[in-house]
Amino acid sequence: MPIELILSPVMRPLVMAKAVLFHPHRSASRYVPNIVELSEEKSSQYAVLHRFGSGSKIYDVFDTNKGEFPIGGNDPASKLFWFVRSRAVKGAYKMYSSAITGTGPDGEDEPVAVVRAGLRSNFLLIRAPDVPAAELGWHIIGHRVDANDSYRMFTLADGFTYQWTSKGKWLEKVYNLGEKESEVRERIAQVLPNGTNGFTLNVDESKIAREIALGSALCSYIDQWNTNIEVGGIYYARQPGQVRWKRD
Repeated sequence: MPIELILSPVMRPLVMAKAVLFHPHRSASRYVPNIVELSEEKSSQYAVLHRFGSGSKIYDVFDTNKGEFPIGGNDPASKLFWFVRSRAVKGAYKMYSSAITGTGPDGEDEPVAVVRAGLRSNFLLIRAPDVPAAELGWHIIGHRVDANDSYRMFTLADGFTYQWTSKGKWLEKVYNLGEKESEVRERIAQVLPNGTNGFTLNVDESKIAREIALGSALCSYIDQWNTNIEVGGIYYARQPGQVRWKRD
């Protein structure tokens, strides 16, 4: 049984309290940062999709070849990565790579990263061949709110802050964080929902490693963007709306 089912009666009030706590900050922090838009020409595109028959327990990641295959290729084995949800914790996933398989002591697959979403989210990068060694380890994903939006934020080894926005679902690299009109937000990735099947990630890989972009995006997808109050989507998920049919 997922631990969230046990903790839900306690965590739902905490989620609401945290959302209310952030509310006064919205009206007192309005400013207009400078935006640098995402370069479509430099972007790679990946489809992150529920594996058939697994519900939300497994997500497969496919290269769309810049939109040529928007929902992945015809061969399920062509996946680049896959995420497997923990049996005990609904918001925890292990990320595996097709390029690194069978490396465990008994020939089992070993994860390249671990994602944990919730009120205190984090992302553990274990290994990735094209990622600087300084990025290996834990990355705490915090929550910030201003009058413009709500954000999930983390810091990388280059010293810059990166944030996933609630509106637009952009990943932004932030310069001069909190310096009002001198703050610059460079958009380096974006998530586009793919119906109920998952999402599509457009990312400039010259600005951030795809493993980090994918892992942090999944964290926001199952928590930040999965609720109407922009925090605690695992405990206080958005309920599907009912479409009322009427003959005119």
